[in-house]
Amino acid sequence: MTLYTPLGGLPFPQPTDTADLPLHLRSLAEGIDSRTVLRYPTAADRDAAITTPAAGMVAWLTTPGTLSYYTGSAWVAMGAWNAYTPAWTAETTNPAIGNGTLTGKYALVGKVCHFSALVTFGSTTAYGSGAYSLGLPVRAGALGGLPPFPGVAMSGGGRGVISCQPTAATNATTFTLWGPGSASSSKIEQLGSGGLFGSAWVSGSLIRVSGTYEVA
Repeated sequence: MTLYTPLGGLPFPQPTDTADLPLHLRSLAEGIDSRTVLRYPTAADRDAAITTPAAGMVAWLTTPGTLSYYTGSAWVAMGAWNAYTPAWTAETTNPAIGNGTLTGKYALVGKVCHFSALVTFGSTTAYGSGAYSLGLPVRAGALGGLPPFPGVAMSGGGRGVISCQPTAATNATTFTLWGPGSASSSKIEQLGSGGLFGSAWVSGSLIRVSGTYEVA
């Protein structure tokens, strides 16, 4: 009966197994193959070769020249900027970007995620109702939900510095926006459909946030 090494789970035969050296060598080679840094010309070649990837697999792509690893649900380029579309929601009625833009980028380095998100309001953007939340590119870990993220926002009332807070200390997937809700008070409020400095959002308004956190 074939046994497996305690650390890597690699197969090795027992004296009672049928003497079949090519078969045993193939089983060992296949076990090692999935644990090495795999090499492919492009992401399409990688996906065609690895139809059922396992979490932790690592592959080098000649184009664009990056290492990627499989998180368990998707391949992510390590240390390179990846595009993502932040989820944009509100407490009562969700907004809709319309002809505005909703973009983001993120880079993973080990368990650390650097990200930047930008909302640019257009003439057909629907502002929704209630306080806003924006989505993180990767779920935060136990400490990832603690640090705030700095940002800037601009409405019809002008431009102001904002601070954004993950919605949970652990496993956060979104963050809320906090800033000057009134032009006459220094108190910060949770920002949403009401705009900034007490002035409504208009076409050309923006919300820009960037930050760093620990991923799950």
